[in-house]
Amino acid sequence: MKARTYILTTVVVLAGALLSAPSSDASNTAERSGHQRFVLITTDPDVEGGPIAANGVIHAKGTDVTLKGNRDRFKFPKGNVVIRHRTAKGSVHESFDPTTCLFTHRERGTWQAIRGTKAYADVSGGGTYRALFQGFSCDPENTPPDPFFSHIVAKGKLSY
Repeated sequence: MKARTYILTTVVVLAGALLSAPSSDASNTAERSGHQRFVLITTDPDVEGGPIAANGVIHAKGTDVTLKGNRDRFKFPKGNVVIRHRTAKGSVHESFDPTTCLFTHRERGTWQAIRGTKAYADVSGGGTYRALFQGFSCDPENTPPDPFFSHIVAKGKLSY
């Protein structure tokens, strides 16, 4: 009789433990951490920011809103991430060919997530970025390039 009571008690305790375990929705509030990549591609030299693709712990299409200075707000459906970026010393390379009217600007640097909202309220992390800007304009200081191409890729680690 004691063995049967012990087994019954064990089964009841295990069933209670299983039934009271957190649901899969609770895992959505757990911290996510891992590799992150942001890609920004634009074709309008007069518009700062633009569409951005996030692949990694954040996986969504969003919009880059340029803030003052070296800060951007990446707006995604589940929240925003504010990024601070710094160009690496000596990394800017520019060229202009007056015969073809092609100009190129390349740079690289670092980025850091400094704050977030909603799902990304506890965001942290950072990494490196590379930027390429190219266009055609025989007078690039006074005439907007046509066409124009901007491609920025930021890679690193991110947690939220």
